[in-house]
Amino acid sequence: MTTTSAARIFTTFTTLLLTMLLSACATTRYEFVPPQSDMGKQCITQCSGVREQCRGNEIQRSMREKSMCERRAETDYRACLHDKAGKSDDHKCYRQTCTANQNQWHCENEYRQCFTNCGGQIIQHTQ
Repeated sequence: MTTTSAARIFTTFTTLLLTMLLSACATTRYEFVPPQSDMGKQCITQCSGVREQCRGNEIQRSMREKSMCERRAETDYRACLHDKAGKSDDHKCYRQTCTANQNQWHCENEYRQCFTNCGGQIIQHTQ
């Protein structure tokens, strides 16, 4: 392999790597252009209502999962304490940490689809 071809391979690889790294850090925002017709605007209002309901359902789902996790964690913790009672063991009992993870991406995807089905335009800006 010559020095020139090695330099070309290195440059190509470096460019590809930088492109991948920069694209991973990109943010996307959407510009919504509503339709002109009253019927289209009314349709978008319905889309907004469906999106809000979807978001509310997602909040409820995540809170239910957190609540179930907390009950399970408390049961496991009490069982551990009961098993360790009177024993000098290095193993410590602990409660699992539970969080509420809301994932509303599908609500937003469905809204964008509905918006365009109503005659609106979405312009995607990636930075």
